[in-house]
Amino acid sequence: MNQSQSAHFPAYSGPLDATAQSKLYDLLRLPRYATPMSITEVLQQIEISTTPQHLNKRVNKLQGKIWKLPKEEQILFRERLADILTVHALHAKNRALRLEAAGWLRFLTQAAYLRRPEQIFVTLVTAATQNSQIDTHERAAYLKMIVDCFWPFRYPYPAFTWEVFPANSVFYALAPLLSVPDDYTQSMLIAIFSELPTLDENEIAAHLLPVALQWAAHSDSEHRQRITTILARMNHPDALAALQRLQSDADPFVQSSARHAAEKEQRA
Repeated sequence: MNQSQSAHFPAYSGPLDATAQSKLYDLLRLPRYATPMSITEVLQQIEISTTPQHLNKRVNKLQGKIWKLPKEEQILFRERLADILTVHALHAKNRALRLEAAGWLRFLTQAAYLRRPEQIFVTLVTAATQNSQIDTHERAAYLKMIVDCFWPFRYPYPAFTWEVFPANSVFYALAPLLSVPDDYTQSMLIAIFSELPTLDENEIAAHLLPVALQWAAHSDSEHRQRITTILARMNHPDALAALQRLQSDADPFVQSSARHAAEKEQRA
């Protein structure tokens, strides 16, 4: 259509004209809204997330945006992400949002995406102990996440060196939970303390030793087998005596576990 032809079209007014103008306005606005968000904007969106669904979607979006960046830049953005997730895990009013944020912290640790994994352990320990109002199931979820976060330190494919292994003091607050009358909670705590290199500090031993001795005399052989590592790492006469007895246990698997634990500590 040339200019002379278009000049003969009549000008319309009324509702149709208003609708067309509205659609044109929307089209003109579209490019501004279609522009991809920057990494900083995605982090801000993560920060204001109010549901686990929003959080999950936005964290995944961030992962996609930083995937091809140089490693050092990725680490910096993930450390910023960890800070935001920590706030959600410790302060969100929504239980599901707290657990989703904590789950992402576990993922960042297991994938060895952070330089200082100790801070994630601190957050998860705090989440499990700071709020007396959380129920047993939520606390158990945090304890399981702590156990999972030890994986990157394990042989034969450790992703972290022992130089960045969390200090024993990080786990002091967990020791009083050993008195909680819940089998799963106690089992998770035994699993956590079994990962620590020594267990002689009074902040741990005062709570752990009575439970360890109970497990050493438990009628269930799995309890006796699992506690051998704990007993071997406690420099206490009662613990060493219990470990000695378990080396002559009626169950051959308990015997083997006790002997292995004792030999390992002697070599250490």
